Amino acid sequence: MLRGKKIHIVTFASIVLLLIISGCVSTPVSTPASTPIPASSPAISAPYSQAHNPEQPPLQIPAINVTSYPANVTGETNFTIQFEVSGGTNQGNITHASVHWGGRSGGADIRDYGRFSEVYTGRVPQQFSTELIAPASGIIFFRAHALVDGADIYSNEYQIRIIPR
Repeated sequence: MLRGKKIHIVTFASIVLLLIISGCVSTPVSTPASTPIPASSPAISAPYSQAHNPEQPPLQIPAINVTSYPANVTGETNFTIQFEVSGGTNQGNITHASVHWGGRSGGADIRDYGRFSEVYTGRVPQQFSTELIAPASGIIFFRAHALVDGADIYSNEYQIRIIPR
């Protein structure tokens, strides 16, 4: 009789172990919580952190992307940087779009670059192309910047190596 109970216990334990190993026992699926974008985000300012008002057109987070630039350029020659601006309201107004650049990394403050390209205006979405003249040598650091519906937006920082003549 004792031997029969042992067989039942071993059989039951084996079945439970097989269920666990085979994945038949599952855990509840959790739904990830959405992560709000903080109003203090360096890429966007206050108008895009507010709740949507049904009376206003829907807001899309404005974005700026550098789409083309040379990795290297010969000193004292012209070169082109292209970028695009998108997002904002359906009537997204671009009051400033330019490339800020200089001989050292600008960090968080675009004024550190020291120079900027021609300033463009328009409505989103829009593509821009600006032509700059390379210095004689060194490295150019740059970021594209735009002001869309009152919000400052910035691209990542990029660099171009200058090949001396």
